Order: sequence, then C-alpha cells, then structure tokens
Amino acid sequence: MNNKPKTKLLTISLLCCGRPDTTERCLKSLMPIRKAIDSELQVIDTGCSKETRKIIEKYADEVFEFSWVNDFAAARNFQLDQANGKMFLYIDDDEWFLDTTYIVEFFKDPKCTTYNVGGYFQRNYLDFEGKEYEDIEVMRMCRVDPDVCFKGKIHEYIYPGAGNTMFMDARAGHFGYVYESEEDNVKHSLRNIPLLKEMMEEEPDELRWPYQLAQEYKAIKYNQELLDLCMTTFRKTGETKEDIKYKYRGSFACGVVIAMARLEMLDEILDFYKEVKEKDLIFPLPMAKLAFYAAKVYFIRDENDKCEEEIKFYFDVYEKVGNDRGLMFIQGGIFSSDTFNETNMNLMYCYAMTCGLRKNDYGPLVHYYRRITWDSKVVRLNRGFVTTLVAEAAKVGYKKEIRDVLNKFFTSEGFRNLLEKIIDDIVKEFDEEGLLNIRNAFKTTDGEKEMNLFMDVRILERQIANVDSWDSYKQLLDVLGAYAQAVVKWQRAHDSLFPSENPSFTLAQETKLGCDINDFIECESKDVPKALSYIKDMIGRRPMMNPAVSQLADMYGRKQMLDNLKAKDPAKFQEMYDLEDAILRQIAELDAAGQVDEAVATYQELIMAIKNTYGVETLHI
Repeated sequence: MNNKPKTKLLTISLLCCGRPDTTERCLKSLMPIRKAIDSELQVIDTGCSKETRKIIEKYADEVFEFSWVNDFAAARNFQLDQANGKMFLYIDDDEWFLDTTYIVEFFKDPKCTTYNVGGYFQRNYLDFEGKEYEDIEVMRMCRVDPDVCFKGKIHEYIYPGAGNTMFMDARAGHFGYVYESEEDNVKHSLRNIPLLKEMMEEEPDELRWPYQLAQEYKAIKYNQELLDLCMTTFRKTGETKEDIKYKYRGSFACGVVIAMARLEMLDEILDFYKEVKEKDLIFPLPMAKLAFYAAKVYFIRDENDKCEEEIKFYFDVYEKVGNDRGLMFIQGGIFSSDTFNETNMNLMYCYAMTCGLRKNDYGPLVHYYRRITWDSKVVRLNRGFVTTLVAEAAKVGYKKEIRDVLNKFFTSEGFRNLLEKIIDDIVKEFDEEGLLNIRNAFKTTDGEKEMNLFMDVRILERQIANVDSWDSYKQLLDVLGAYAQAVVKWQRAHDSLFPSENPSFTLAQETKLGCDINDFIECESKDVPKALSYIKDMIGRRPMMNPAVSQLADMYGRKQMLDNLKAKDPAKFQEMYDLEDAILRQIAELDAAGQVDEAVATYQELIMAIKNTYGVETLHI
C-alpha cells in the first residue's frame, strides 16, 4: 500500500535481473520520457550482475534491492511501494520503447491523472531479425492509490483493473518469446506452468489463470492439454453473457479450435464452430477467428460455397470491428488478437480467389489480389491459391486478369521464387500445350523475359523426356548441349531480375545439371575418368532428365569401347565401319522395295558379323 506524499507526476520503474545489453537498451529508451515529464526512474534490482548494476546506476534516480521470492506480484508491489509519482508506468528490462512520442503527449495532458489504469502495445517479435511480430495490449500503467496493488505469482496484474482506461499508441519491442531452440522454449514454459496451476488452485473461479496456462500450452505445442483445458473452461463459463465470462469464453473457444487444428480434428472444428455460432456464445472478434478455421477446413475439402460463406462472415466482422481499436481490445484476447493480422487476412484473400477460380469466376481474383500486402517484409500466400492460378494459366494462356496477378509475383525475389518453385512442382501435370500457355500468361509482366526462359527450359525437358531412344551419341550430345545453354541463360536472367549490392547467387538444380553437361562436353574426348565423374554428378539433378542422362552414360561407355578397338587396328576398324555403312544402305533399299524378310535377315547377319569381330552389335554410336 502506497500512502507516500506524491512529489512527482510519474514514476517510471522496472524490475531488473537481465543482461547488460538489453537492460541498457531499455533504459536508454526511457530517457525521452524522463527528460520531457516531471518524473523519476526507479530500478528494482532482483539479482543483477555487477556489470548490469553499473549500467543501471548510470540512468536510475534510485536503485532498490529485492530478494526474489518466486512471486512476481510481490516484486511488483515492492516496486509500487517505492513510487513518489502520482502515476506509475513500468516496463520489463527485456523491452524497449520504439517511440515515446505518444507517451510524452499523454503525460503532458493535465487529464492524465484521471485515468485509473492503462498501458501500451508490446511488439512481440517472432524471429531474431524482427521481420515478423504481433502487437498485443499490455496493462502497464496505473494511478498510485492506496488500494491499488498487483496480484498473481506469475502473469501478475493490476488490481483493481477497472475504471477510466487509456492505451497509449506506443510500442515496446520484445524478443522475450523468441528462443534459440525449442528446448529453451519448453524450459521457459515448464517453469511457468506449476505456478499457474498453483494460482488455479488458490483461485478456482478466476478465469485469468487457465487463460494464461492455455497460452503456455500453446507455446510449447502441448496440444491435447490445450484442448482439454480450453474445452473444460469453455464449458465451465456456461452460456451467460456476463461481461468477464463472455470475454474469456471467446479466448477459450479460440484455444479449442487452435488445438483441434493442430491435432487435425477437422470434423470437430466444424461441429464446435456451428455450436458456438448458433448459440451466440462469444464476441464477434473471436467468432471471426473460428470462422477463419472453418473456412480453412472447407477450403481443404473443396467445399467452395461453404468456404465463401465463412469468408464473408470473417470480412463482415472485420468491417465492424477490425479498425476499431477499442472494440478489438474489449473483444480480443491472447488467441484472437491476431484474427485480422496480415497473414490471416492474406490467407482469406487467397481462399476467396481460389474458390472463385475453381468456379470459373474471376471476380474475386480481380477484387482481392490488390488487397494482399505484396510489399511487406514477410508475406505468406496459400500454396493452393498459387497452384490453382498456375493451373488456370495452363488452361487459358494469356488473360489480363491472370496476368495482373502474376505480375505481382515480381514485387520481390521471394514471390518470384515461390512461383517458380510451385510451377516446377506441378509441371508434370501439364502437356506441352499447357506449358506454352503458362509461358504466354506472363506476357507484358515485369518478369516476362525470365519466365520465358524458365518455361523454355521446362518445355525442353519435356521434349527430351518424351524421346525413348536417341539415333546417335552426337544427336543426344547436341540436344543436351542446347539444354545446358538454355539453363545457363535462364540462370543469368533469374539472378539479374533482383540485383543486390551483396549478391549471393545460388545455382538451381537445372543449372548445376547444365554446368555438368558443359564440363562433360569439354573433357569427354580428353579425360575419360573426369567425364565419367560429371555423368555421375548429373544423376538426380533433375529427375525428368534421368533417362537421357542414363542413355548418355550408356552411349559414352560404348563409344569409349569402340574408340579403344579402333586404336588397336584403325585400318581393320575402318573397313568394318564402311562395310556396316554399305550394308545399312542395302537394308534400307530392301525395306523400301517391300522385301522386309530379306532386309531383316541381312540385318541379323550384319549384327552377327560385327559381334563376332568386336563384341558389339554396331560400330555406329
């Protein structure tokens, strides 16, 4: 209980036991607030290293020591008791404010002290590069009144948490949920889970604790435990629309479908969704999250009409709730705050466009493709959508509606690579006409030149694969040489489409095959062991090319044997070679004259003569 006279407007406080680098980053980010507002900075040392303590003392007005008792609320209450400010703002030592402009503006407003509680947005990065993140609201501010305190050994919260509330438009970066390994992730959650179970036993009617426990289960993929906990607690809340139960029920419903999706319980997802929707048991925002999963199930099953119904419901809720920060906060929770994030919205656009294409309706394609955030750092597209788009191009060739969408794939290198990967994966499904149609579909796109070369390689591969046997070693070598030139030309176009200051080119498998072929051609008559090693490298580069590579190996082996025979007695070899030529012409004349039996007999005699002399059936490779 803090009854101290207030000498400052604001106390900024943090618990600290962390690394020197993250602690200093946090403290530096607080300086603009400290300088602009009548404030103090207090740090509670819960076990810092000497190095970290030195850094703290550079920035803090006061440093207090607190012996850790495995109870976050106890530490926070000690923290709160030291405050000399009318308002209390706290931050963790592994967070840092990205911008403090709105925080400063808020505390410069004389009305700031009329707010009971408030907070900011924690930007939880999902990777160490900071490319992907989720913003969630966190309660981190309160007015310092005698009856205000913290509760909870873990995931502590301000109590009472009601009253006039303000969420400042500020974001604190946080890498706390990104781990070097899955083992570290599990270890972190397994420390929290026993404490949460203790809180559930102490306060069995407090929904906050199963809510937080569900978050831990989700993080470490304890999917059956997540399902059991969320379903049990969902049922426990009944069907009342009492505010707190109505809000928590939405999070538990989302936890149920998330667990079911991970456990591939598709029928159960639909049954649960229908029940919740019919009884109107949760807020529209979590209902939209459930609709997202229902749409996904219908999409997988090609139930296009039902999928479109859920897509419509999802976007209807977005129009009413998605842009209203107040409603998002009131209706949201840990499992529904991401309902309308970029990834989920993009997937729903993909589902809508695919359903349209499946029904030969280009309307959704034209309507939604512009809404995808093509220029974001990280964009995930549904593979089924891209596959369907390519299949449609294989059917119709150039069509402006398809061309406009394909052109978006040249917004970034990642999109281009995804498109080429999917075409390559499904290329066997199309005949040569289909491949030509795909080639034509890229007319006037930014990637037309590269995609023409890319498709030319696939068409060449198809033509080569369709040849059962080659007339001669030279013919096969000429065709493979042309293929090698084509792939090298494509690779150059591929690499130059998205130039980089620090290029790190990766050769595609077809280009590696092309290089092997070129190296083979260079040394096939000069270095037999090396030539054979290049043939060995070719195997498996491109499965469609394996038959041709196998024939190359066979023909090259026979060629080497004949070259050796020729070297032993060139004159005799040439005599037999010329004889074979003459007899082959004679056989052709007999065949043309309709004397088939005589032609066959003559051919068999020729084979026998060559075989008896050289051990092979022909001297022509």
